Amino acid sequence: MPTHSEAMLEANANCPPDEVQYCTLELEHPSFDHPVYVVANVADDIELGIEDGDDHFSGQMVNHIACPFKAEYPEQREGLAPQCKVSIDNVAREILPKIKEAMTVRAYVRVTYREYLGSDLTEPAYGPVQFTLSKVTVKAATLTGTITVGNLQNKRFPRADKNYTTTQFRSLLPG
Repeated sequence: MPTHSEAMLEANANCPPDEVQYCTLELEHPSFDHPVYVVANVADDIELGIEDGDDHFSGQMVNHIACPFKAEYPEQREGLAPQCKVSIDNVAREILPKIKEAMTVRAYVRVTYREYLGSDLTEPAYGPVQFTLSKVTVKAATLTGTITVGNLQNKRFPRADKNYTTTQFRSLLPG
């Protein structure tokens, strides 16, 4: 479950003009030797920290490639998981070879979204939020695909850290 840090909640409420917000994506696929990390709206690559508990770089600073991306608002339709289009520009250097290789392996690309504040680059202020990337196309140096929140029926609700057992909740027992 994504969480907002206190710093992120304060920054969103106060909108300080000197607080920079960094939006990032992590792309992971079984054919990749390691995940690809991109950051939007910067001129140069930047080192950003990954939260504790991550599968690959838990608690470490990781280089994020300066690579613009955008996503539409998720489409909400009855009976379907929320999904939206995402496009990542300038993928020619590091990302394109990996994506072409991933297209030969039958598995989805996992996309993780995180936001950072310029005042603390050591860990995300918001996220991680995980999606599944599908329907990928590459034209020139732009990757386009559909991201979907995967497997919503197996997400814990309302709390990600609580199991609902029949001992605590007798109404879960069959009638």
